[in-house]
Amino acid sequence: MEAAVAYAEAKGWTWRKMGHWGRLFCAHADRDGCRVGVNGTPRVPFHHAEQIRRAVDRCPHDRESNDEDL
Repeated sequence: MEAAVAYAEAKGWTWRKMGHWGRLFCAHADRDGCRVGVNGTPRVPFHHAEQIRRAVDRCPHDRESNDEDL
């Protein structure tokens, strides 16, 4: 779990503590931004970590910021 959160943070996502664990928010920090809930004790930690990585990789806002740099 912590490796998946570190992966998201390396991609520019921010971490906010909410409830038992927290939530990750993409760099597009407004109403339309992506967010992923992170459970502290998921049933299958490997699958939950994969879901987090998949959501980070599929975030369209990361691509928009890369396109603006060109």
